Amino acid sequence: MRLVPVVLIASLSVVSAQPAKSPVHKNGFIAKMPEIQTDQLANGLRIAFLKLDAAPVVAVQVWYHAGSKDEPRDRRGSAHMFEHMMFKGTEHVRSEAHAQMINNVGGYVNAQTDEDATHFIDTMPASYLDFAVQLEAERMRHLLFRKTMVDGERQVVEEEIRRNDNVPALKGFLRFLEIAYKAHPYAWTAGGTIKDLDATTPADLKKFYDTYYVPNNAMLVVVGNTTLDKVKAAADKYFGPIAKGAEIARKLPVEPAQTAKRKETVEAGQVGITFVGWHIPMAKDHDVYALQVAAIVLGSGESARLKLRLKSTDPKTKHPLALEAGMEAVVREDPGMVIGLGAYLDPAQADPVEAAIFDEVTKLGAGGPPTNVELRKAKNQVQSGFVFSLEHAQGLAEAIGRSWILTGEPTKFLGDVDEIEAVTAADVQRVVKKYLTPDKATVVVIPPPVRGK
Repeated sequence: MRLVPVVLIASLSVVSAQPAKSPVHKNGFIAKMPEIQTDQLANGLRIAFLKLDAAPVVAVQVWYHAGSKDEPRDRRGSAHMFEHMMFKGTEHVRSEAHAQMINNVGGYVNAQTDEDATHFIDTMPASYLDFAVQLEAERMRHLLFRKTMVDGERQVVEEEIRRNDNVPALKGFLRFLEIAYKAHPYAWTAGGTIKDLDATTPADLKKFYDTYYVPNNAMLVVVGNTTLDKVKAAADKYFGPIAKGAEIARKLPVEPAQTAKRKETVEAGQVGITFVGWHIPMAKDHDVYALQVAAIVLGSGESARLKLRLKSTDPKTKHPLALEAGMEAVVREDPGMVIGLGAYLDPAQADPVEAAIFDEVTKLGAGGPPTNVELRKAKNQVQSGFVFSLEHAQGLAEAIGRSWILTGEPTKFLGDVDEIEAVTAADVQRVVKKYLTPDKATVVVIPPPVRGK
């Protein structure tokens, strides 16, 4: 897993943790973690277990390697539908009963879909481990595709889309992705489209389910106060009888190299926003570590270069160039993006904001390497945020599952802290010059409304 979270477009801000008082090294929290133990059933289901005795709870998660990038191009939203449908009844569990039963024993349930994966979350007292595994195995292969259920959940998902359509910043960002990706399905998010969802039939969804919701395309992650023997026994008992699915042949289109700047101005919003983004390698590529540090130096935290440049008062106008600015690395299983933004009120600020973003990126790559202070702040920020996310069983389970999805290795994330620590100023300059050049940029401008004088 890579450490930086996704861009929070809706709030026009980049989340940043407070810098740690000291860097996190091998001798710190990560080194003290118990070993992550792994296993695999005969039907292909992967198992990852981490014993954690801090509290009498277990986090049980099932990760399916199926996200919006696996949807047919004319059925966008299919993966998102399963985030809802998997709670709506199986052959042996009535609709909503999964969540109700976990809640009734003092537990918590949730689910999440993104471009690369869909995962289901159960956190509860450790004594209910067997029960949670049984419920997850039940819905892996026994979901009921009743037309009334499908139609009802389709309406729920479409209403989410309609709410998002009323947010110009989000609409502009979705258009940004469409322009940035000419071939790869990262051109759309997991939200889906109303047109495609209206055309999606129960048979379409059943085909997606039978392809991806199979044991050999999933990982059971358990973190908490139990033992590997108990986890394996529960997995064998409930998941073991499920037949292995057909091998999945993923043939996603390769995004062609971008060789010229792309730019588009879209409909106006309540506030002006300029997005500037560049393609970066897939999560497994080592350059991703330096790119994350570069994005933090440029755009995360009030002392970041873009924030200082765009939010400082212009001596000529006596006003800042922008209301807000930021940059973040969006790391995916396949090649992701680094995305910067500036938000402003005056339409005349659009070109200066764009120019300032390019200028600061160019300076970092060619003229002004990150200082020791900037490097230390960036490393502390990403490392402390990472460690804070691992302070409870659910966060640890998320890290394990995400690591498997992004890299194929559930334990890969354990080395991220030291990889970030090893990034040098020269590494940052090298990746900026290699990936973040003007001819490889995509720019989308959401102009602010023209206000009366």
